[in-house]
Amino acid sequence: MIRQFGWIDVFYLVAALRWTLALAAVAFVGGGLVGAMIAFLRLARSAPLRLLGAVYTQVVQGTPLLVWIFGLYFGIAIFGFSVPPWAAAATAFSVYAGAFLGDIWRGALEAVPKTQWEAGASLSLSFPQQIRYVIVPQAVRIATPPTVGF
Repeated sequence: MIRQFGWIDVFYLVAALRWTLALAAVAFVGGGLVGAMIAFLRLARSAPLRLLGAVYTQVVQGTPLLVWIFGLYFGIAIFGFSVPPWAAAATAFSVYAGAFLGDIWRGALEAVPKTQWEAGASLSLSFPQQIRYVIVPQAVRIATPPTVGF
């Protein structure tokens, strides 16, 4: 028999919404950190670092999110480690979001015209200074719509 939808169900949904928003916030912060690292790996001058970033992106984007969640929760438990469900979900979402955000932000950094990179170099700015003061402020405007869409 199917029961009627009652007020207690609304309270359960509100309680679940609280955890959903917390998990989304943790996943966005974790994914943002991983994504920034991947974006800069993909722009590195060293070929092995670029390859590492590309392999990470391809592997994570090529694997369904549900596989990451199950793998982190059940797969680690096979080795005798107990993983809390919330930690497994937050880690899986962060890993997955990091791959997509890394690709979005790499594209935004590469979309800044080469003349802007050269202008920063002509001011004798170091590479981190070029990124911080010249490139990232322009790339943020490019990256905002796809980041929000993701």
